[in-house]
Amino acid sequence: MDHTNSFQFCFDISFEKNLNVHIPTAYIVENVSDIKYLDKKATKGVLESFGIIFEDLNSNSQKILTACESLKPEFIFKKFGAKIKSAKTIADLQKDSKIEFAIRQHLKFHLSSFYSLIVQEQFPLSLELGVEKDFYRSRVEIDPLDFEPQIQFDKHTEGITYTLSLKENDTTFLPMDKNVTILLDEPGWLIINKKLGRLKELNSKKLTPFLKKKAIEIPSKLVDNYFKNFIPEIAKKIDIEATGFEVELRDTIISCTIQSVFDFFKNCYYLNLYFDYNGYVFDAGKTKKTHSFVDFSTENEPRIIQFKRSADEASYTDKLIEIGLIKIKNELFGLHSEAENVDTYLNIQFIIDQKEKLESLGFTIQNLKLESKEIIAGSHTVSAAKATKEDWFDIKIIITIGDYVINFSEIIPNIKSKERLFLLPDGNYFLIPLEWFSKYSSLAKLAKTENGNLLLRKSNFAALDAIPEIADDVIHKAEYVASDLLKATLRPYQIDGVKWLLGHFNSNLGACLADDMGLGKTLQTLAVLVAVQEQLGFTTKTTNFDLFANETTIEREPLKTLIVLPSSLVFNWYNESGKFTPHFSKMQYVGNDRKSLVSRLETTDLIFTSYSIVHRDISILEKYDFRYLILDESQYIKNKNSKIFKAINKISTGHKIALSGTPIENSLDDLWSQMQFINPDILGSYAFFAENFKMPIEKKQDEDILNELKNLIQPYILRRTKEQVLKDLPELSEQIYYCNMDPEQEKLYEKEKSKARNFLLKTDGSGPDKISIINTLMKLRQLSNHPKMVDADSEIDSGKYIAVTNYLENLVKAKQKVIIFSSFVTNLNFYTDWCKENKITFCEITGETPAAKREQQVNLFQEKEEPLLFFISLKAGGVGLNITKASYVLFLDPWWNPFAEKQGVGRAHRIGQLNKVNVIRFISKNTVEEKIIKLQENKKLLSDSLLEESYINDEIEVNLDYILGS
Repeated sequence: MDHTNSFQFCFDISFEKNLNVHIPTAYIVENVSDIKYLDKKATKGVLESFGIIFEDLNSNSQKILTACESLKPEFIFKKFGAKIKSAKTIADLQKDSKIEFAIRQHLKFHLSSFYSLIVQEQFPLSLELGVEKDFYRSRVEIDPLDFEPQIQFDKHTEGITYTLSLKENDTTFLPMDKNVTILLDEPGWLIINKKLGRLKELNSKKLTPFLKKKAIEIPSKLVDNYFKNFIPEIAKKIDIEATGFEVELRDTIISCTIQSVFDFFKNCYYLNLYFDYNGYVFDAGKTKKTHSFVDFSTENEPRIIQFKRSADEASYTDKLIEIGLIKIKNELFGLHSEAENVDTYLNIQFIIDQKEKLESLGFTIQNLKLESKEIIAGSHTVSAAKATKEDWFDIKIIITIGDYVINFSEIIPNIKSKERLFLLPDGNYFLIPLEWFSKYSSLAKLAKTENGNLLLRKSNFAALDAIPEIADDVIHKAEYVASDLLKATLRPYQIDGVKWLLGHFNSNLGACLADDMGLGKTLQTLAVLVAVQEQLGFTTKTTNFDLFANETTIEREPLKTLIVLPSSLVFNWYNESGKFTPHFSKMQYVGNDRKSLVSRLETTDLIFTSYSIVHRDISILEKYDFRYLILDESQYIKNKNSKIFKAINKISTGHKIALSGTPIENSLDDLWSQMQFINPDILGSYAFFAENFKMPIEKKQDEDILNELKNLIQPYILRRTKEQVLKDLPELSEQIYYCNMDPEQEKLYEKEKSKARNFLLKTDGSGPDKISIINTLMKLRQLSNHPKMVDADSEIDSGKYIAVTNYLENLVKAKQKVIIFSSFVTNLNFYTDWCKENKITFCEITGETPAAKREQQVNLFQEKEEPLLFFISLKAGGVGLNITKASYVLFLDPWWNPFAEKQGVGRAHRIGQLNKVNVIRFISKNTVEEKIIKLQENKKLLSDSLLEESYINDEIEVNLDYILGS
């Protein structure tokens, strides 16, 4: 907190004899417009008595108080006195010339800072306050003011009369006619008639002779010596007037140079013109029209050279405008840009890019000044070469900048930090072209440096896409001829998918087939496996039956493909493979007696197992070398810290496929886990991925990094939506059915919501943990659906239950087939009980339903006209079920993760569906359900654009206040 709202700081400067300079003292007064007296010095103790904490003041208040403290004689004696133990006073210290010089530099630094802050912040200031502390009488004006020196030389027979005057705005005066106090020599600070101001371009010592007399007479015999020693240092900065001299006029432009000027507030460099008139350079941004200079090249014959600006300057301005620059302000030029975050070096880059053009138009382009350094304006060249070493690219990139040859590895830190200025050996800068940051970003992040060369994994070949000299597509397009062994006809998009997967197999790279649910990922995978086995060819096997006869048989190479699935899908895949690829040998590595099957692992084509069994049997499975490892519903390994992720990555295999309709369910972590599985380290370690991709994308919404990530993973993820490839798929309509709660249900809900707000939205800064959030919101969700879900003995009715049963009654009467999903088995039980009461037959699958009964329930629903209703718990039935007879899909309690719902919809809206599919979500009004639906509609999160769909459930935590609001 800045206390200067209640109080203000005032300062007095008084002459300190021992230091021979004016030094300041800080005071504190009430914040009033008319300050009369100063009586409280702003010491540490006084500030504390006012309740002011130094660290809470704004930075400039802290700086000026620190400067005052540093200028006190006792501070200076303590600071410099340690070097001379015998010194008793500052005068003793000043006897040592080195210490004297150090003290002067110390005084100059802090006084310069003090006066600049006085003017900048308009702190009240007085001069020589005195013992009466009468600030009103001693006050000094502190409006920004410059005193501009002007020099006059009048030549006559006896010598030269030298006069120095000062100009304040439009008024010129002689120093001797005013009350002048010199505060600081250089930079020059003065108080003239109680006005504080800067003395421009001149050391204040030069004023001293003119404080008591109007002019100085220089005898003829001293003129030459005096002028040679004195004039050169000031003549270039200060305008000189002269009479009695020979005058040479120079008004022709010799050259026009472009230089950069930094705008602190815009954080951008603009361009300024400088016109050389053969001896003096005029700044186009300044109003000064003439400059005079005394030339002593001929002994005892000084002459005046007068430089005068020409109207020809306008032609240079016109040329800049013609090539696309505009006037920004004060005669400065720049490119017009509407962008919010304008590149700081945009206009400097323009000069470098247009150097030849500008020189042809008559401009002189030298190195561009940048503070104490220069930016090289010359051109550069880049040469790149690449060699292949096993799984790596060995890359060499050389940048030639003038006489310097730079290895690209030296520029990598700049590319990573997005720092455009690269320091050259001579101390000047090379301005890295802006496009390099996108062009080389992935290469800089992912490549290893070895002896100046870059080593890049082949699997990261997409990082070279933007570098045409060394770009390489390591995945070669595969041909595919349908085999008679595949008992199915593939659709065109499925053939494309098979070719894509075969290309990755032939290139020894993993792949993720991320097609929408219902597009036949299973069939495409089996087609790939048939093609792979045909590529492998045959083996001969000789069997010795007796001493005289051997039998030789020719067999296909076993595929040795391990297919890992959710438990509920093992039987489904086994059946599908039997239907489409009956020639493959296969087995289900499941059940309590599975250990007896271990001997067949090396000779079987297809081995189907579950994630849970891989976890339990990894000590067995990791001993075998599988040709292919395929994960279906690969989001099961999304948690990088899970035992199943670690177990899967221990399995030895030459080739990998991940299959998933939802490769990103919750966050970019899911993506990293699956990319790590199919091509290890393609996105670096998790810590590297989090720092370079996850944080910039999820926290900073960095579109450039998002596009970079998309480019890196794009070769390895093939995703097609139903809308893209199935033009013949029936229409899908979706609607939300809003239900009113029962009045008693609503009262109970509001009471529990109030408790939840008080618990979750604490004001003491202690945020709730995720488990508390989940449990509390779960209770509100349950109340939204049916009070009996929270209290089985409750007599309160559910508005949603009444709405859903009415809706189901109408669908049953219309003979419509319906799937009903719920996240809660207890919620489904209310509706199955309703069916029993009303003698309505139904099918049901929950997590407790055995695999064999699941298949029986699906077949019953698919093949018979009744039952019409199929109740499924979302977690148990979200994957692996083909229920194409349903025309309606109802969600009783929609929630945050829309992927689970999308998978549910995919059970009905898939290949084989002939009817329009209607999706209805039942939402209780004015509840957390409605708030979440609105958040889903209104918030499009960044990871969504990676694969066209993804939501991050951290948003629940971020939006708790909204979700629990009224």
